[in-house]
Amino acid sequence: MFWADKKAMEIIDSGKYKPYWVDDMKTPSGKIHVGSLRGVVIHDLIYKALKDRNVEVKYTYIFDDHDPMDDLPIYLPQEFEKYLGMPLFKIPSPEKGFENFAKYYALEFRNVFSAIDCQPEVLWSSEIYMSGKMNDVIKLCLDKAQVIRDIYAELYKKEIPSDWYPFQPYCPQCGKVSTTKVTDWDGEKISIECVVDKVKWTKGCGYKGEISPFSSKGNLVGKLPWKVEWPCKWSVLGITIEGAGKDHMSSGGSHDFAKLICERVLNYEVPYAIPYEFFLIEGKKMSSSKGLGSSAAEMLEILPPEILRFLMVKTRIERAIDFNPGGDTIPKLFDEYQEASKSKDPDMKRIFELSQVSKKEVPSTRFIELVQAIQAPNIKVEDKARDWIPYAKIWIDRFAPEEMKFSIKDAKVELTNAQKEYLIKVAGELDKEWTAEDLQTKLYEWAKEMKIPSQKAFAGIYLSLFGKSYGPKAAWVILKNKELIKRKFK
Repeated sequence: MFWADKKAMEIIDSGKYKPYWVDDMKTPSGKIHVGSLRGVVIHDLIYKALKDRNVEVKYTYIFDDHDPMDDLPIYLPQEFEKYLGMPLFKIPSPEKGFENFAKYYALEFRNVFSAIDCQPEVLWSSEIYMSGKMNDVIKLCLDKAQVIRDIYAELYKKEIPSDWYPFQPYCPQCGKVSTTKVTDWDGEKISIECVVDKVKWTKGCGYKGEISPFSSKGNLVGKLPWKVEWPCKWSVLGITIEGAGKDHMSSGGSHDFAKLICERVLNYEVPYAIPYEFFLIEGKKMSSSKGLGSSAAEMLEILPPEILRFLMVKTRIERAIDFNPGGDTIPKLFDEYQEASKSKDPDMKRIFELSQVSKKEVPSTRFIELVQAIQAPNIKVEDKARDWIPYAKIWIDRFAPEEMKFSIKDAKVELTNAQKEYLIKVAGELDKEWTAEDLQTKLYEWAKEMKIPSQKAFAGIYLSLFGKSYGPKAAWVILKNKELIKRKFK
């Protein structure tokens, strides 16, 4: 049984986790990498597996647009440095036409996961806070600040100062959150200070004062620290199912911290957890803000939506996906998808079913045949494979090994006498009208008549055209370049 179906049965059979609410989240601090897309798909599979069991289930995706910019992505101009320490939704978009920095990158990511048929309801952390929904848990966390300090001390074996509070205010003067801290709480207001040298990468303004920690419509005054905020959002929204990458789920990680917050502060049942492995690019974990690795949008440029989704669906969650677009990785992935479409294995049939993003028929033309067709343009391609041609072109241009690239080389090459005689025969026949299919048949017949192994005969054709002993379907290539063949061998 497919893993998501097993987990859906386990969730239902437990009698807990009701109402079923699946959630995932991400901070849009820059181009969102494909590793985060794995989380979206995993939660989508749980959501769809539950739906297939005719239970009512909700799926949301939260963009944490209220987090501060704590690093400048390498692809942004230096002028954005002045916004370091400010919440992402308060920073202007790097491109015109978007409300703010967070929206620009979040909506780019949403377009990608929508393209692969993940359709969660999108929520924005800034709006959750400004709705007032977080106010009660903010007060609870401030009132229980010592309990939370003790959890930090217990889990991370370090002393937490008695003047540390679980709240990150936005400075009313300079707008920065990274430099601003709470120094006291009287049950109604917090005393705050924007510390000039609190962090190395930006400066505070020195502001001191008192403010209410509670947000209201159109006014967001601050946020809970992420490790505290994560379980608080579970309790405020009613989330009952949420996974995370193995770094969060490891012993002593942020999920263990969230469990203790649920038990000792919130009195809330911990959601059903789904730990999963990373998505790596050539063995490396990625970072949105540092510009490391392939963004989700870039992956959708090199793989069609159904193949990108298939890559995510077919890999078990306890296994890392280590994607290397070079070599034969991409052609093999297309082949696997086509094989899955015809498989009779129940798990593979389910994987194929859950990989679909549209009702398009699966082409029978192999990806590698498309690669050959592009380099011999008169090769006919079935209509339903045409959508894959742009991806084959990108693979040739960016990722294909040299041995898969075929360009005409009008240069002298070493041929055997038998190969030369064979090519003279072929050249002498090219003034006739040929279809590619008929000529391909004749190429084999002539080799047989001349008692030349077909492999040697065809190698002569390819060497004379490409300087390589192999290539696309010979007849199609010859008809495209028959004047060259005639000039060299007639």
